[in-house]
Amino acid sequence: MFVLPGESMPPIPRTPSRTTPGIVFSDVERALSECLGRRNFKKPVVEKILRYFGQQQAQCVFCGSPQVARWDHLVPINNGGETVIGNMVPACAQCDDSKRDVPFAEWMRSNDDFSPKSRGVPDVEARIAAIQAYVTHYGYQVIALEQRLTPDELKRLGEIRVDLSEVRKKIESLIADFRERTGEN
Repeated sequence: MFVLPGESMPPIPRTPSRTTPGIVFSDVERALSECLGRRNFKKPVVEKILRYFGQQQAQCVFCGSPQVARWDHLVPINNGGETVIGNMVPACAQCDDSKRDVPFAEWMRSNDDFSPKSRGVPDVEARIAAIQAYVTHYGYQVIALEQRLTPDELKRLGEIRVDLSEVRKKIESLIADFRERTGEN
């Protein structure tokens, strides 16, 4: 690429992040939790949620942005949340990324980067009340993963987690040995 005199260089893209065993095994645990839970989230459910919030076009329930890119689990899958009405809301990427696994009302009131309060969203308390009313209206209650399973299934899940832990230790040992041998970080 040539840059003419007086022109500026385009910004340099972010360097790629490394996929680590921690990330992969976190994703496996999330997949287990999600696949061993309820999922009822087809188009009629999506339309019902949008109607509940009085939206013709989706808006982020946290900040009001029309740039809805995702559906957020109010109670994250990692905390026992499921993909069902009463736990799913439309969200912009900025809110979804910022909220992480924090309870929505706590996050919305916080000064965390990109929380609605920190961004100056004026009606945070009204938004929290609307979301809480939505959860109540649809009667969503968290059912812990361990309570969803039979004793046999719970035993099998425990065995899988032990196996995964052993595999992770072997992978991390291999990576540590490689890094020590090569000086790579």
